[in-house]
Amino acid sequence: MSAHELDHLAIAVPSWAPAGEALNRELGARWASGFRMEAFNPCQLAVADDMRLELLEPGSGEHSFIQRFLSENDGQAAPHHITFKVHDIRAAIAGAQRAGIEPILVNLEHPQWQEAFLHPRDTGLGFLAQMVQAPQSVEEITGTDDGGGLACPWEQNGSAPLRIPLIYGNVAHLSQAGAVLRDVLGAREYSTGMGTTTARFHWDEGADLLLSEVGHSSGNSGIQGILALPADAGGSPRDVPERLPAVLAAGGDHPEIGLRISVLQHTPAGAGS
Repeated sequence: MSAHELDHLAIAVPSWAPAGEALNRELGARWASGFRMEAFNPCQLAVADDMRLELLEPGSGEHSFIQRFLSENDGQAAPHHITFKVHDIRAAIAGAQRAGIEPILVNLEHPQWQEAFLHPRDTGLGFLAQMVQAPQSVEEITGTDDGGGLACPWEQNGSAPLRIPLIYGNVAHLSQAGAVLRDVLGAREYSTGMGTTTARFHWDEGADLLLSEVGHSSGNSGIQGILALPADAGGSPRDVPERLPAVLAAGGDHPEIGLRISVLQHTPAGAGS
């Protein structure tokens, strides 16, 4: 197995502030770091268990790839990629190649941050997958523990951060996507009790991924939403599969991030994590 953690979800946004305010209000997400660059402006928000959500704003350059991505989505915020931490980036790249997938945007120049991407047309995942070998956090790598030198550009409330045990989305063909997640990205696949067209993928750290097959004709593949739990809630969504479809359906749409957010208020007492 190559991946050991679904590390974070990255979202392309026209501007940090509206998206950050929504994530802070709905999830208690707290500003961790932010940087302004020519190609793109990344900032990270931390929720419980130090899981991160990343906001990618267009950079100052004329040919910002985030601006191009947003333009292709009618200027609206949308999930951009999911980052998977791997133990050995070269082994992960070799594993992808053995599966018939040629990684793109490979950058192995910096020992503290080595990366490669898997294009959705090659994986069937419906989203770009980033594989990263990075033994430290962004703040540790950059030597900044002050938010990257930037103040949080929105007013943060003091609500306790929730934890994110589940990210969910749609794929055209579950068999193809599942093979990539298992064989290339090191996931363990579990039945959901929601039928044969939905599966849950788990790593030892980070969030689980719940994928449902919708076919090519739907045009609705990709990451759809986030499921959150109070940080002190026992158990996980795996403990209440019969409630999960209703919980996800009850979530609210948030155009500031192009995603739905659903909150499971509690799980059965004494349930495992």
